[in-house]
Amino acid sequence: MKKLSALVLATAVIASPLWAAIQTVNLSVPGMYCASCPFIVQGAIQELPGIQSIETDLDTRTAVVVFDDTLTSIDDITFATLSVGYESTVIEGGS
Repeated sequence: MKKLSALVLATAVIASPLWAAIQTVNLSVPGMYCASCPFIVQGAIQELPGIQSIETDLDTRTAVVVFDDTLTSIDDITFATLSVGYESTVIEGGS
């Protein structure tokens, strides 16, 4: 029985990266008003592990973030923007 449990555990550990996925989230960042705001938001998000890319748009006050969901989460991303003074929310249908 112990061998079977160890085999199941080993299989789960090996297979878990298969469930990992690169995710894309679209965020509304309404506090971005000046030319430096997008760079501040990008800098905060870029510090998180697993971030693949970030595109911010001052005109639409949005950010598109591509990330590895095994290393970071949407909550981590929105907290990062908040920590530098920019509240962000997920745009529904965009993740």
